Amino acid sequence: MEGRRKELVIRTISGAVFCALTLASLIVVPDYPLPFLILFSFYLIRTNYEYLRLTMGKGKVVLKIMTLAGGICLFWGFAMFFDLTGAGMSLSDPSVTLLLLALTFVTVILPVADLFDGEKFYMSFSLSSLLYIVLPFSLLVPISTFFSGYFDGWVIASLMIIMWMGDIGAYCIGTAFGQGEHGHKLMPSVSPKKSWEGVFGALVFSIATALILRAFNLLLPAFPYWLSVLFALLVCVFSILGDLVESKLKRRFQIKDAGRIMPGHGGLLDRFDSGLLAFPVAFLFYLVLSLVAV
Repeated sequence: MEGRRKELVIRTISGAVFCALTLASLIVVPDYPLPFLILFSFYLIRTNYEYLRLTMGKGKVVLKIMTLAGGICLFWGFAMFFDLTGAGMSLSDPSVTLLLLALTFVTVILPVADLFDGEKFYMSFSLSSLLYIVLPFSLLVPISTFFSGYFDGWVIASLMIIMWMGDIGAYCIGTAFGQGEHGHKLMPSVSPKKSWEGVFGALVFSIATALILRAFNLLLPAFPYWLSVLFALLVCVFSILGDLVESKLKRRFQIKDAGRIMPGHGGLLDRFDSGLLAFPVAFLFYLVLSLVAV
């Protein structure tokens, strides 16, 4: 009992520091993107590294470095295109240079690195990391610019808060009502501890959070409340699916945590697993709204 209490305290402190640091990069100066770009570049590199280490093992150093380099080029290419240019793309634009460099990594450098970095073919994991890890992080950049046309940290912050509150709801309600013989398991072959009661808790907490944020004009201020509820519902559902996908990935490679950088939580891949599906869905949601508004 004492051990579980200590673990909960460590997990709470670690999570609080992570949330505070992330929110600070987004809302202390919400129209200044540099803190977000620097912090999330670290998040991206670390998350991508944990995925590559999980899938490839401890070797393949050259291929891992090249994959990480291509990923960060793609992220900053998105960032420059959406935040630092206003007159469209040209071949002299820095954003185009970085995007073309990222494309070069994918089509030329990664296959060559794989050719000279061992006998087994691991490039499929490199390519999947760009889709599974790098692209969702990169989509946060256009998400932040949909409503104002320039970087607005509150848009990303509200998305993160809804995800986090869904996690808290799933943990609290799932622990209280979803365990034991009376609980209803969600997908026991993938994640034995997750329950339908936890899903219900996540939905309630996410939707309630979205409504509160909307009431203070911090989420979808130009749209009715029902769209905020729909947004929270989609984010919550795909956050849960993202968590299950990573759980299956870890089960496939027979590991408990993707890393140890966050005491009580594991790695950043464990922390961002929900967002890897929720970020693209949020992007599509905002994209549809922007097209309808036009």
